[in-house]
Amino acid sequence: MEKYTNLEQAVSDQSLAIVTDRITTQKELNRVYFRYKALPRKQKRFSNYYSNEFLGHNVPEMYVLLKDELKPDNDFLEDWQLPSDKYVVSEPDLYYREESFNSGDTNICFLLGHSGSGKSVMARTLEGDDIDHIELDDLLLTKDHFTMEELKDYSDMICSFFSSEGAKYYIGLEERNSIPKEEYEDRVFVDFVNFAMDYAGQHREKRFIIDGIWLYLYFEDPSVFEDYTVFIKGTSFLKSKIRATKREMQRDRETLKDRKEMFGREVRNYLLDEDKIDRYRSY
Repeated sequence: MEKYTNLEQAVSDQSLAIVTDRITTQKELNRVYFRYKALPRKQKRFSNYYSNEFLGHNVPEMYVLLKDELKPDNDFLEDWQLPSDKYVVSEPDLYYREESFNSGDTNICFLLGHSGSGKSVMARTLEGDDIDHIELDDLLLTKDHFTMEELKDYSDMICSFFSSEGAKYYIGLEERNSIPKEEYEDRVFVDFVNFAMDYAGQHREKRFIIDGIWLYLYFEDPSVFEDYTVFIKGTSFLKSKIRATKREMQRDRETLKDRKEMFGREVRNYLLDEDKIDRYRSY
């Protein structure tokens, strides 16, 4: 590729996508960023190189810096078309420190991906007598779904959590209604993951798989997990969303109409999730 000496030259190259501080609307910002996300890996690298060269930040960082400053133009779904590649075509699954987990040097694996991406299916294929599989969804309203005796059969780790420092989170819907969100949802996942890391270190005889979207939602810094095994499902956001919707409809077919109506509204959240997952993937 030709070496560019200024930002204008790089921006004019249609094979690149660079977010600049000259963008004035959220609509334009998202169009450029979605185009960047759909680029082949090589062109992404060139885009990030010139973005760093002339702006001091790579493209995703520029997107984050600008997106909160710009006001929305119009309705998200009416104005913006999703690029056909990035959000429809899946990425390869990523296995960070896989050998360390297989050998037992690392005995805890965190499994990330969109809801519906196949995290639980992957975890179940890895389960065995020496592996506990914990779904983070089970940390919410646990008292309504598991007795303490049932938690012992589920996992020693999760039972130990709710029997000790996590006892305040062992609640049901009735108690939930009287607890502020910042004292429950905003804390239980963070506290459990920190507990799990310590617990795994003290119980080297077993291995643990922890999966759930709450990992990337509540831990924005991927370096928190750099000493552990991390698997990231590469299933695209669209395929994941369709799977999740089908799964929920199978549980309750009466929700079919509601799920169809909610699909469009939830696309925005999936796109935001994709940015967070991609941050982990890049790290």
